[in-house]
Amino acid sequence: MAYICNRNTTFQGVGNISQDLLLNIVEANFKTYFDWAFLDLGAWFDAEVGEYTINSSTVQQAQLLPVADEAYTDGQVWQGIRKDWVFESGCHTTMNPVQISGLTVDGAFHSYPGGDFAVNYPDGRVVFDTPMGIGATVLMNYSYRAVQVYRASDAPWFSELQYSSFNNSNPDIQRMEDGNWSIAGNSRIQLPAIIIDPISRSNSIPYEMGSRELVISQDIGFHVIAETKNERNKLLDILRLQQGLTLDLYDTNDVAQAETFPLGPNLDKNPSGLMYPDLVSNYHYTKCYLKTVNLYEIRSISPNLHQGLARATVEIIS
Repeated sequence: MAYICNRNTTFQGVGNISQDLLLNIVEANFKTYFDWAFLDLGAWFDAEVGEYTINSSTVQQAQLLPVADEAYTDGQVWQGIRKDWVFESGCHTTMNPVQISGLTVDGAFHSYPGGDFAVNYPDGRVVFDTPMGIGATVLMNYSYRAVQVYRASDAPWFSELQYSSFNNSNPDIQRMEDGNWSIAGNSRIQLPAIIIDPISRSNSIPYEMGSRELVISQDIGFHVIAETKNERNKLLDILRLQQGLTLDLYDTNDVAQAETFPLGPNLDKNPSGLMYPDLVSNYHYTKCYLKTVNLYEIRSISPNLHQGLARATVEIIS
């Protein structure tokens, strides 16, 4: 007996198991889009030598403190009060975040890049090739984001909210003199923050006859967490105003193959990395239409914890 159709023994639309597919691509794109768009609004702070943190007259914003990290020798890792340092440039029409050019250790200048230390931008740390003395004074000008954006799929197994993260005297620092935080850098969320999370409502219909393309409607939750109602309400309103927006998405698979993500594997700047607008232009994937954006679960858990959910339905031809 002859078969008139081939047996299907493989998945269609997938090249290999490590390939990013729609949900991961959408998550990654919204993360970079939000990071860039907030900077376009001027949502960053400059930490510069001579400026002090809130409620402190001893530790400057630009002062880095040593961190006890089991993966390194004591004195190698130093971090700032706030994490999520800005690496982008050209994101604002009239001003730019501070571009790290180096730091000083007890007054001696160490240049960057190409010096004797690397920068971990998301965790707000520098890692020296050779340990510095624990009692050294390390100062560096940099900028940090006013709003931190996270992908739910990249979240560690546990994350903790860190209150008063602009203030070096807050109780999350175990020992102020050496900067050893009770919450590890990759497990703390400083506020205000937005967490991107595709949620369980999706449907798809065929795009056209004779094609495997689909018109996909996918709900995405943008969880907003803030220490004040004002910050929460402002972020929710910004997200709601994006209803009707059409975004060009970039293909994370092509970017990974070309090795042009802005940050490298060690979370330092990638010499061949591209900024968000260039990623979209050079590695176009498809368009994403924000069909609706509605607000839910707006509530105050405590006087210092206010949250809300902006739930967007996006439409994508895939």
